[in-house]
Parts: sequence; structure tokens; C-alpha cells
Amino acid sequence: MRRRICVDLVDDLVPDVRDLLRGTSRRLPHVAYADVRLEVTEGKFATAENGESKSSGDDYGFSLGVRVLAGDRAVAPGWVGLTLGTADLDDLPRRLREALERAYRRAMVNAELKASARGKFGPLGESLADTRLHPIQVREDTVRAVYAIDPRAVPLGDMVTFTTEVSARVAAIDPAIKHNYVSTLTQLTRELFASSEGALIDQAFALTQGLCLVVGVVGEVSQELYDVVGHQRGWEILSDGVQEPPLVQPPFVD
Repeated sequence: MRRRICVDLVDDLVPDVRDLLRGTSRRLPHVAYADVRLEVTEGKFATAENGESKSSGDDYGFSLGVRVLAGDRAVAPGWVGLTLGTADLDDLPRRLREALERAYRRAMVNAELKASARGKFGPLGESLADTRLHPIQVREDTVRAVYAIDPRAVPLGDMVTFTTEVSARVAAIDPAIKHNYVSTLTQLTRELFASSEGALIDQAFALTQGLCLVVGVVGEVSQELYDVVGHQRGWEILSDGVQEPPLVQPPFVD
């Protein structure tokens, strides 16, 4: 298992997720369906105010979601959502298994409560139908992120310089601009969806954004305005703009 949290961690977890879901109905009685969702994000950011660097950094996000449909006298859902970190890397298969079992227990309790309500409330209780999913084709597919500049490859120092320069240029536009705040963000996210039916969807996407906020003051009147540009692409959308009709936007500094 990798020693740091990165989007490539998903590759290590695919076999564990497959094995976990493949044996679900054998290990856990009355399971109708189960799925697992994993999301890993690597991102960087920089902020500046009035031409001065304010903050910057890089971080990750790692989350897990499990859904189970189960029950004896009725079928109901149970969910679990977890935020994970580096402390979980050594024992991720166990964390996955525990999350599935917890969602299963919740589904079984919900199903029993549903069945009891059916019997208690007569015709009204009959409206509590079993939870069933619409049948769909089971697919395995990979959706790759689209970018010219990988968010992971952008030096944080370059982001700080770029963001600070934008803020300085905004401040120089007009003396009526008394305050400005500029932020930039670029990140790469990878999501894995797997189900007990055999579906396995591996999807990745980049996200890059730039925000500019200004406060203008003339006499005793002040006005605050801001705008955000962004797209599911790499750093190139801020440096070069976007020309993908109908989405067309200039570079962050035009």
C-alpha cells in the first residue's frame, strides 16, 4: 500500500473493493445490494490581498461511502460515510470491511422498523415499499481527467507568484479600489464506484478556479463585487483561458 494519500491510491484499492463486494451476499444474510464509493483529491491553492501573498498550501481529501440494501421482512437502505487520512493507510481493507458491515447493520434495523410499521399502520403502512433500484446495465469503465497542465505538476511557488501578481495588477487599475482579494485553486480528483452487481467505474477530473474580489470606495459609498472563473481542466485555464464552446473565457489576466 502507498505511504501517502494520492489519486494513484485508487489503483491499490480496486482489488480490495472487488473482493469485499463479491462475497457480500455470502457473508451477510438478506443483502439485496451493496456499493462502495471512494474519492481521493490532491489540490493546491494560493491567495493574495492588495498585491501581497496571503496564504498558500497543498492538501488532500480522502473519503469513503458505503450503501447497503438489506432486510428479511422488508428491504431498506443503510449508509456509512467516512473521512480518512494517512493513519488509515496501513489498514484500509479492514476500514472498508467495517464500513460495509456497519451500513449492513443499519439497513437491517431500518428494514425491521419498516416491516413493523407496515403491520402497525395497515393500509397506510403498505406505502412503505421495499427499497429497490432500477435495473441498469452493469459496466466497467474508466473516465480519464482532461487537462493540458496536470494540477499535481504546478509548482506551488509559481501559483503564489501568479496570484500575487494578479492582485497587484487589480490594485493598480483604479485608486477607487481600496481592497482586493484573489485566490487560485487547482486540483485533481479520482472517484471509484463499485457495486455488488459487478459495476466498476473509475472516474477522474481536474478542477481549476480563479476568484477575484474587489471593494471600491468613492466618497461615502462603497461597493463589493467578485467573480469566479473555473473549469474541469488544468492550470491552463487561468494562464491561457478556455475555448470550448459554449464555454469560452479569457485568461485570468487578460
